[in-house]
Amino acid sequence: MPHYRLHRDPRSSHQQIAKRLRQLGRGPVLDVGAAQGMLGELLTGSGLVIDAVEPNPQWAEACKPNYRHVLTGQIETVAVPEESYQVIVCADVLEHTPDPLGVLRKLRTLSAPDAVYLISLPNVAHLAVRLMLLFGCFPRAERGILDKTHVHFYTRPNARRLLQSAGLNIVRIGATGVPLDELWPGGEGGMLYNGLMAAQYAAVKCLPKLLAMQFIFEATRSDSPKPSQA
Repeated sequence: MPHYRLHRDPRSSHQQIAKRLRQLGRGPVLDVGAAQGMLGELLTGSGLVIDAVEPNPQWAEACKPNYRHVLTGQIETVAVPEESYQVIVCADVLEHTPDPLGVLRKLRTLSAPDAVYLISLPNVAHLAVRLMLLFGCFPRAERGILDKTHVHFYTRPNARRLLQSAGLNIVRIGATGVPLDELWPGGEGGMLYNGLMAAQYAAVKCLPKLLAMQFIFEATRSDSPKPSQA
């Protein structure tokens, strides 16, 4: 698997998920496919209890300083204690798994009835991919939407269907743009860079299906208890 790094853009997927976890203030949290522990790093000092599952042994070792427990293995087969997790995070994970629906169904058995799920998935309908397909190209890359380790590809509608098939109710959908800090690493902080970031945020908000690099879904279990009526 390729090396992932933390993006400083506050609207990148990990930054948005970390912000939402702080807002929710609920634990324990299960970070599925934690990579080098970027989410745990972002949540240092939050007081949240976070466990991780990571198949890469070196990355799992790197996770340990920022997590309560780190389990090394594939989520499909690793023995995760039934902790009744209050929040389940799958950040850029399900597209790498052979059976994402099976993964989500397993995670339901590990979550509390009122658990929140935060799931990010790449958008294969992004304008750049559409243009490549128009010209007969479908390259596989080291990172991004066409990451060569992806075995599933998602648009917003079929991502919604996946979550609904797993018995989840989607309550919110966010989006991310192109990581400009990777495309233009020397431009961060400059006026032009900031202007491009602002323009991209506005464009993604207006045309998410066409311009979002990823979608971030917040969902609950369809069998979650309903709030009592006053």
